[in-house]
Order: sequence, then structure tokens, then C-alpha cells
Amino acid sequence: MGWLRNTFPEPGNDSTEVKRIRYARACIIEMIGGYLMPDLSRNLVHLRWLLKLVDFRAVGKLSWGFVVLATLYREMCRATPPNKAKIRSCLSLLQLWVPSVNYVTVKMH
Repeated sequence: MGWLRNTFPEPGNDSTEVKRIRYARACIIEMIGGYLMPDLSRNLVHLRWLLKLVDFRAVGKLSWGFVVLATLYREMCRATPPNKAKIRSCLSLLQLWVPSVNYVTVKMH
């Protein structure tokens, strides 16, 4: 994702609207490919997500939360074989969520 940061630097106050749009798209691509739905290398974005960013008006209508959870669930299912060493996808979101789960303790008699 370093290429995105180097190619599309943060626009200044005097930048054109086109540069601001390009910067916004680069930030969204970095968020999708680096945090929400990364591959194992964390430097590639799957083509299916890039195609969703062609029309920005339609992007806001998509249910991104559902997509992220579905991707996480699929990758967790793929990680269950004993010979699987790594898990792809939004594992960082799972690590953030787990500590917030309220566990109930039950006394055994």
C-alpha cells in the first residue's frame, strides 16, 4: 500500500477537485486492501473490490459491514484445516471485537 501513499499524497488547500477525488479513492482502496479485506501480503487489493469503486455514488449504497463480516467468516472457515498456517482477511477487526465480548461465568456445583 506504500505505492498508493507515494503516488497520491495528501492534497493541499489549493489542489483541484480531481486530485482530491483521486486521493479519496486511494484512501478507500488502502482501507479495503490494508485493513478490511487484505490478502496475505497486505499489499494487493482484489479486483472485485476495485470494480465496486468505479461509481462512487453506488459505493455508498453497498452494505460494506456485511461484506467485511462475510469475508471474515469465509476466511475463518478456510483456516480450520490443520495444515493451514495463516488466515487472510480482516483479522485485526476480529482481534478488536473479541475483548469487547462480555463473557458470562457460571458456577459449577
